[in-house]
Amino acid sequence: MNIKKFTQRIQDNSRPQDELTDDVILKFLKVLESVRAEEMSCSELYSQLDQFVEREVNSKDAARIMPLVHEHLDMCSDCCDEYEALLAVLENTEEQK
Repeated sequence: MNIKKFTQRIQDNSRPQDELTDDVILKFLKVLESVRAEEMSCSELYSQLDQFVEREVNSKDAARIMPLVHEHLDMCSDCCDEYEALLAVLENTEEQK
């Protein structure tokens, strides 16, 4: 099944509407992540870490939007240390504004 058909199936199963809601999109992302064969590598995490931390500082929904990053941070102490350092810098910058 291709992505277009899969997306259409999700839309058909949800209540009729013009656009997909955030909830439907999040469910779709969870389905896609559940079929992902491998875990996120440290290099993949580093490429997304700044976006994750910015979301965390600004809206606090980072773990929900980027669950693979969150999961990797829970399992990898080196990446978690990097996350905490970046988070501290951004929070300090926000406080100074």
